[in-house]
This record gives sequence, structure tokens and C-alpha cells, in this order.
Amino acid sequence: FFLIYRGLTKGIEAFCRIAMPALVIAAVIVLVRVLTLGTPDPAKPELNVLNGLGFMWNPRPVGDGGTFSALLDPQVWLEAAGQIFFSLSVGFGIILTYASYVKPNDDVTLSGLTATATNEFCEVCLGGLITIPAAFMFLGAAPLALVAGSSIGLGFHAVPAIFEFLPLGHFFGFLWFGLLFLAAVTSSISMLQPAIAFLEEGFDLGRRASVTILGLITGAGTLLVVYFSHNTVALDVMDFWVGSAMLIVLALFEVILFGWIFGAERGIAEANRASDLRVPRVFAFIIRWVCPAYLAVILGAFAWQNFPDKARAVLADPAAMVTVVFMALVFTLLLLSVHLATRRWEEQRRFDAQLVGDTGSRLKGPR
Repeated sequence: FFLIYRGLTKGIEAFCRIAMPALVIAAVIVLVRVLTLGTPDPAKPELNVLNGLGFMWNPRPVGDGGTFSALLDPQVWLEAAGQIFFSLSVGFGIILTYASYVKPNDDVTLSGLTATATNEFCEVCLGGLITIPAAFMFLGAAPLALVAGSSIGLGFHAVPAIFEFLPLGHFFGFLWFGLLFLAAVTSSISMLQPAIAFLEEGFDLGRRASVTILGLITGAGTLLVVYFSHNTVALDVMDFWVGSAMLIVLALFEVILFGWIFGAERGIAEANRASDLRVPRVFAFIIRWVCPAYLAVILGAFAWQNFPDKARAVLADPAAMVTVVFMALVFTLLLLSVHLATRRWEEQRRFDAQLVGDTGSRLKGPR
């Protein structure tokens, strides 16, 4: 909130100029250490770095709980799509907010490609190559499978425990938690900025008032997560229903709006207008037909196979129920805020139109 309060240039940009290179440097150092572990336990020669990389990358057939079995679960596809949308700030308005600050002749295609490529490099080539092989070498395949589905279990329990067995383990642990902290802060400020911009422009509030209001709302949510911290119930409920399920719904709405209302061809033409790197025309077909169909199939399959079990799990847990009620209240507050802001914008538009009309009449004057 301190960085958001300082604004885009003095806060977010100034911090990211330092944080992002520091994050990559820390991750590379830890990655080199993990990939040079060899076989940590000579008594278990099968638990080596090469087999750890194979556990991460090699597909396993249907029938033994392997990769292809997982690909038959709609929830896997839903969470995978939610992860990439969340990571790239697509689907819930963040990238749209930052796009509003871009100049008309900026190269958005190259910027977008650079952002996505760098993000995936950090997630897959750095984060994935650190966590999965390291956990495999010290835990083995079966225990790793129990924690691999949870970023908290893998990042905050399994990997830090591994550093206890390494020379200079506390140093590498410091780097690990340092890069997790930097990644969390950069993600947090990206998610807060759209809400700050909405409060400022929707209700004509100052930066201090906007930051205070948003701080109270997010503070309430944080206290809820802390209070129901046992087994991370509240955090898991928020993460799945907001960060995965609802994110797919919003992304589906957004891609339909862009592909059919705004027009995919018009959007690509706008992107290519000032870009050295041209977007291929085939993406118009992909945006208009493939993306909506893909997201609709994922949502439909999840609703058919997984939604009843997820709903029963929420109803059976009081902490999950309280979390759902809190999210519903926040959503209702959001809808009310959007409605009030829209009314204010409409009134301002009518006032400006009337002012322009009155000014034109005075300028013409009597004949």
C-alpha cells in the first residue's frame, strides 16, 4: 500500500526496477545450487537431479496416476488456465488498467510478448526447476505427489526443509524466501492498482482516501485468512473460487467482449498499428472461436464433474462457509460501487454535453 500510495512512477515502477532483477538473480543462484546437488543421499541413488527433472517433464501413462490421467480431470485444466490468467493479469482487468496508461503509438505487441515470455521463464525455467527436482531428490516421488498440488506446501514447507540439509542452507533459504517475497509484492501491487484507479476515477477520491478504503477491505479479508489459518481453509477457498473458477468466467466474458463486440480484427489492427512485430491474422479466428469454446468446455466439464463435490465441501466446513459469505459481500459491494460510478460518469457526461452546448450558443450570439 505504501508503494501504491506513491503512484505508478515513484512507487510501482521504482520498486520493480530493483525487485525484478533481484528476483531473477536470487532465483538463478538457488537454481544453480539445486542443479548441482547430484545425488544428495548415496543410499538412494535413484533420487538424483536427472530423475528429478524427469519427474517434472516426462509424461506418465494413464493408469498409474500419471500425467495423462491428470489431463482427464477438468479441474486440472481449470486451475491451469486460472494460473496463467492470474499470472499474466488477464481476465480480471489488471492488464486493461495498465494498458490505459500506454501511449497510442507504443509497441504493445512486443511489450506483450516480452512480458509473457519473461513471466513463463521465471515461473517454469526458474521456479519449476528449483522446486520440483529439489523436492524429488529429498522426498521421493510419492511424498512429493502429496505436496505438489499446493504451492504453499511445496514452496513454504517442502523446499525450505530441504535447505536444512544443504551447506549454507540458511543463505539459500534467505534467497528463496526473498524471491518469494519480491514475487508476492510485485503481484500484489499489480492487483491493487486497478482498484485504486477505479476509486479515484469512479468517485473522484484522492489517493489517500482511495488507499485507505481499499486497505480496510483487504485488511478484513486478510484477517479472515489469518483467523481460519488452520489447514489454510479460507485461503484455499478464496484461491480456488476467485483465482481459478471466477477468473475463467471473467476471461470468457472478456474474450467474447473483445472478439465479438469490439471485434477481433479491429483489435488486431489496433495492435499492429504502431508495432514492429505483427500479430498474425489467424489470431482473429483463435480469439473469436477457439478461446471461447475452450473456456466454455472447461467450465462445463468442471460444473458437471467437480462442482457438486466442491460445493458439498464448502457446505460441510463452517470456515469455508464464512469465507464464501465474505466473498459474496465483497462482490455485492463491487457491483454497487460500479453502479454508482457509472451513474456519476453518465451525469458528468450529460453535464459536459450541456456545458458545451451552452458555450456554443453564447459564442454564436444574436444575429
